[in-house]
Amino acid sequence: MTLRARLTLSIAAAVLGSSLLYGALITGVLVANEWRERQAHRGMPRQAPEESLFGEAAQALAAMALATPVAVLGAVALGRALARQALTPLREASSRARAARASALDLRLPVRDTGDEWDELATTLNALLEDTRGAFTRMRSFTSDAAHELRTPLTVILGESEVSLRRERTPEEYRRSLEIVHDESRRLSRLVDELLQLARADAGALAVEGEPVDLYLLAQMALRRMEQPLANPPRSLSVELSGGSTLVRGNPVLLGDVLDNLLSNARRHARHHLRVDVRATASEARVTVRDDGAGVDPAFLPRLFQRFARADPSRQGEGTGLGLALSRALIEAHGGTLDYARGDDESCFTFRLPTLSAASG
Repeated sequence: MTLRARLTLSIAAAVLGSSLLYGALITGVLVANEWRERQAHRGMPRQAPEESLFGEAAQALAAMALATPVAVLGAVALGRALARQALTPLREASSRARAARASALDLRLPVRDTGDEWDELATTLNALLEDTRGAFTRMRSFTSDAAHELRTPLTVILGESEVSLRRERTPEEYRRSLEIVHDESRRLSRLVDELLQLARADAGALAVEGEPVDLYLLAQMALRRMEQPLANPPRSLSVELSGGSTLVRGNPVLLGDVLDNLLSNARRHARHHLRVDVRATASEARVTVRDDGAGVDPAFLPRLFQRFARADPSRQGEGTGLGLALSRALIEAHGGTLDYARGDDESCFTFRLPTLSAASG
């Protein structure tokens, strides 16, 4: 049975029940009055016969028996019209849902601006549908980008292996092929690790251990790890670390990954110098990585921290397009923030974390 039919029957049943209850009450009152009058006149001379109240009750019941079907039929007609009007938004929503099945969840329920319960429900569902559309779009883009990034190193590995196996080669040629396969395998491994970290972050399953970590020491170690990429090939890049010991509570491995990602990004874009500054206040630790590169195109800023987002349309380069997205996810898992700004002809990536005393409090 449709909702419209149920609403119609409910209204008709309410009218019928009200009519029967009204008739029963009237009959009960008339019978009670007749009984009291007979009790009061018991033993007294009988008066001239008057119309009995029982007869009046019978007439009232007969009139109600004739009027009740008419009232019920009227209630059915009125209830049907009211139900049709009340369910108009649902019919429109159903029609829109059928039309949206072939699209990418492009659905929005009608809001009539009446402030009633339907508008409240439609507004809530529209917000949910908007979030679902965004998640669906991000998931589709992420899957496509991940497949593209994974296919590139796999293609290189397979191609190099096939070429090496076509005929006998010298040890130097085999070594060169193995170096290529090794480099691409490392890139593939790094990409898979980053994808796993992001998946854990999305699921809220990142293991953020609460141990004291000195961000200044982490920055020193990250800069040492960057010395080899700077030496091969050689680059005349000035590197500076300023600040002092700054304690936070977190996972040193994950925070070290954040610094590695930010320094790798700064190294690729810096022209002459790269600076790392570690500072702290009573409640906040701040680490800023600066480089004198060209900076981020303003048109690209909204996508800067998106996964696989690259300002270079050719999608080529050393990075995987996941470093900044992963860094922000790791910092947020520690209860902090990561932002980008441009000032004094420098690009600045700054992440903030609660200091050890603030985190303990």
